[in-house]
Amino acid sequence: MGIVFWICTISVVCIITSVIFYKPYLGIAFVIISIPFEGSKILDCISIYPLEAILTISVLICIYKLIVGTENYFRNIKLVYACIPFVLCIMLSAIKSIELSLTAKELVRWLELFLIYYLTINLINDDRKMRVILYSMVLAVAIVSIWGIVKFIILGMGHSTLALFNNPNPFAGYINLIIPVSFGMLMVSVFLWEKITLGIFTVLSILAWFSTFSRSAYLSLILTIILVFFMTKIKKRVALFLVMLLAVCVIVLSLTEIKTGFVYRFRLQPTLSSLEHRTMPYPVGLDMVKDNLILGIGIGNYPLLIEKYTTREALIQTNLHNLYLQVLVETGIIGLCAFVFWLVCIVKYLVRSLKALEKTRNYSLFVGLVGGVIVYLFNNLAEVLTVHGIHLQWGIILGLAVVLIQSRESEKCPETV
Repeated sequence: MGIVFWICTISVVCIITSVIFYKPYLGIAFVIISIPFEGSKILDCISIYPLEAILTISVLICIYKLIVGTENYFRNIKLVYACIPFVLCIMLSAIKSIELSLTAKELVRWLELFLIYYLTINLINDDRKMRVILYSMVLAVAIVSIWGIVKFIILGMGHSTLALFNNPNPFAGYINLIIPVSFGMLMVSVFLWEKITLGIFTVLSILAWFSTFSRSAYLSLILTIILVFFMTKIKKRVALFLVMLLAVCVIVLSLTEIKTGFVYRFRLQPTLSSLEHRTMPYPVGLDMVKDNLILGIGIGNYPLLIEKYTTREALIQTNLHNLYLQVLVETGIIGLCAFVFWLVCIVKYLVRSLKALEKTRNYSLFVGLVGGVIVYLFNNLAEVLTVHGIHLQWGIILGLAVVLIQSRESEKCPETV
């Protein structure tokens, strides 16, 4: 069995390498497809981690083509400078490492995010490539959603959907990113078959998202819709999206078993209990960083040090269920400021570009991409989605939004001349 497994693995790696060599931008599509399978087990004993392998292959191929002079894929550096201070902070924080493997894992997670964003803005440079990446994204989420809905029906209507994830909250956070994007694609699609296909995929995603019973995912998407509604000039389309979402929710709630599970989870007492459970580690995390306020306790050290600050098993978790607090605890006030600076640069750039793209055909798509960027930031107030590979999906969405902006800027240059 071991020999067969390694033969299959080597064959798959060779095929992926060949495809990426001739079409480097397809490496991003492979990353999108691999995200739901990150950490999945085969034969209950072998775990697969395809993201690191695909990213490594993509970077090596880009470097090789740069050396031989075939192509330079490292020209575009838009918003890359803004993340450099945070990269330096996490590198400095790594000096305090207690266990090298945990520190290296956290460093790799952050560097993967910046790397996939950098590759996206350099490899995606025309509409055809963007369509391939967008449809890969929507198709992958649709397949995972179908699988989640099937499991939801098999396990019973009272259970939350997990799909390929180990927890319904990360699964809901994964779908959260794509729902605004798929709706934006639906608005800019031209052909009827394309509208029907995207509409079906969007409904499937909403059904799977609804079946997770994730309070944080519900709230983050609702807040994003409200914010986008006031930010953009296409209020009618945003309102249409909201009506569509509510209609699907009402239809799903008409099923007795789902309504029972929904009412049980969203009663006041269970909601308050869940909120209390999530916020219980916050005071412990603040105590941990109190003596290390400048540089933090060190990236990757939280799971090891938490046992020294509490004796309660309920508080011993791998993360703080809040990305921003996690960054503060592990990298200190300097790291948090650098992280917030990077996010402010991103949001400022996207919001400023809304007006520039207002009269273009891709404005609705851009609004959908911006919605995907914002919903991730809201969702991380109650989750740490970097530990599930979902942050790479966010990095790709952010990169596509920047590509849309720059394509518009390149179109305006000849007009100006």
